[in-house]
Amino acid sequence: MKIVVRLLAGLLLTVLLPLTAQAADDPFIGAWQLDIARSTIADNPGVKSKQFVFAPSADGVLITETLELLAEDGKKHVSQIPYSYGQVTPQAGPGIDGLLVVKADSHTAYWTAIGGGKILSQMQVVVSSDRTQMTFRYLWAAGDPTGSRFNDRYVYVPVTKG
Repeated sequence: MKIVVRLLAGLLLTVLLPLTAQAADDPFIGAWQLDIARSTIADNPGVKSKQFVFAPSADGVLITETLELLAEDGKKHVSQIPYSYGQVTPQAGPGIDGLLVVKADSHTAYWTAIGGGKILSQMQVVVSSDRTQMTFRYLWAAGDPTGSRFNDRYVYVPVTKG
C-alpha cells in the first residue's frame, strides 16, 4: 500500500512541478482587473468591470474572463480561453475559431485571432517589468477598416486580495 501511495505522490509531483515552474516564469499568470480610468476605449460597450485570470494548464494557459456590463444590472458573463504559446489553439467562442499567442520576449506577447481560416485581429499584450500593469492594444483588426481601435489601450492591474 505504501508503494502505491508513493507512486501516486510521485506521479502527482511529476505533473504539478512543471506547471508550477511555468507559472513562476510567466509574468502573465495571475488575476488582472481592467482599470477603466487608465484605459482608452473608443467604442466602450458599457463595461462595468472585466477580469482575466491566467492559470497554467496541462496544455498551456487557461484564461477565465469575467465581464460585467452596465446595462445588464449585475449579470456576469464568464468565458474560458485556452492557449499554448506558438501554436493555434482551437476556440469555442463566437466569431473566433482559433487563437495564436506568440511571445516576443518574456513580457510581450502577440495574440492573433483567427476565424474561418482568416486573420481577424492582432493585439500586443505587454506586462510591465514590475508586474504592476498589463496592457492590450490592437495592431490590426479586419472589422475596423478606419483604424479607430489602434488608439485603444486596455490597462489591467493585478487583483489584490483584501
